[in-house]
Amino acid sequence: MTVLDDYREKYEHFVFNRDKNGILEMRLHSDGDSLQLFVPQHRELTRAFRDIALDRENRVVLITGTGDEFIGPQPTADSGQIMTVIPEFAQEYSVWEQDAWTDHRELVNALLDIQVPVVAAVQGPARRHCEIPLFSDIIIASDTASFEDSGHFQFEDMAPGDGSHIWTTMLLGINRARAYMLTGEVISAEEALRWGLVKEVLPQDQVLERAREIAEKIAEKSDTTLRFTRALMVQPLKKQVLELLGLGLAYEAFGALGKRA
Repeated sequence: MTVLDDYREKYEHFVFNRDKNGILEMRLHSDGDSLQLFVPQHRELTRAFRDIALDRENRVVLITGTGDEFIGPQPTADSGQIMTVIPEFAQEYSVWEQDAWTDHRELVNALLDIQVPVVAAVQGPARRHCEIPLFSDIIIASDTASFEDSGHFQFEDMAPGDGSHIWTTMLLGINRARAYMLTGEVISAEEALRWGLVKEVLPQDQVLERAREIAEKIAEKSDTTLRFTRALMVQPLKKQVLELLGLGLAYEAFGALGKRA
């Protein structure tokens, strides 16, 4: 088990605060601005979610971002693989490719293993790994928020196998999900609300406060109710991850290796 002091200052890209009601607020950032999700941040998220899950004093978890994006960077048509964009990550990214089976499975499972309700305050675009906010139990989004997976099939010529094929089909429906993955469509906040991806859409400056209000209301319940309710809610997601994430990662890796041959 862990306690907050074990991980409060442990991570470069996350700020943690917990109030008297046991609501842990996790703020994502890169150098005080919006989180830019590359290999180091990816791995930090896994470790942080594990620490959060093992802390019995956490009764509700609220994940929020910094700046105008929830998660960046924005994919572009000429971006290519991460190692071509950021040369200093080239060697580490090649290791990450080899370990992708472990890395991303661990990230998704660590998020789903958090044993208490999770609320996401999405204050701007989620440009990479939309499952991080969308696997939360309640999502409050700003009117500037959006959700996309354009960095796989559309821009990087890769199979969208590191979780996108799971959350899209579960949350969007099979036909809408297939169109989304094949076209690189960006889902606006209004569409996300209409399709049931998020609970509410508000002006950016109201998102975090509203998420806090909801977290406070949830935290009024007993520990057993919070934990057993979370377990019930995430079980269908865990089942899909168990059955499909490994297959998706394998197809994505095979495709990437084939392009290099």
